[in-house]
Amino acid sequence: MTHKEMHKLMDTIIKEVTLIRNEGQKEYAHDKEDVFANFNRVANLLEEDRKKVLMTYMLKHVDGIAAYVKGHKSQRENVTGRITDCMVYLMLLWGMIEEEDGIISRTKDHSPLHNVLETVLDENLGICMEGGCGTPNGLQANGDLQKVRKTGSGLEKSQEMGTT
Repeated sequence: MTHKEMHKLMDTIIKEVTLIRNEGQKEYAHDKEDVFANFNRVANLLEEDRKKVLMTYMLKHVDGIAAYVKGHKSQRENVTGRITDCMVYLMLLWGMIEEEDGIISRTKDHSPLHNVLETVLDENLGICMEGGCGTPNGLQANGDLQKVRKTGSGLEKSQEMGTT
């Protein structure tokens, strides 16, 4: 798949995620103001944190996705539908966290990852490990990235310093 094809696919996926979230809001929340109404209701009934309720719902889909990856292709629900639902749940979880942290309207300054990456790029530094480097010019591979993924971080114990 080319970068252009992936970008187009991602645009399509985001539209689908938004559509599914909007439909789910009507079907489950039963509240035009509270996006988390169904999670809050179940959390109150079970005397549990609403994030745990959300995770329980999402893990049903993760279980189906795992079965698909292991070869169980014929399922009641298409695997892309399960993936879409997981994406919706993750966005809702993000929203719950932001609501709890008091961040209602996210801006560029609120993104911790963006700030870290921006600082690294502003300082003209790179983040490197065995499989490649993140530099101001993007990811630069210097090894077998598949091997790095399989073996972990690629960090090895230094004989000289005695650290990782």
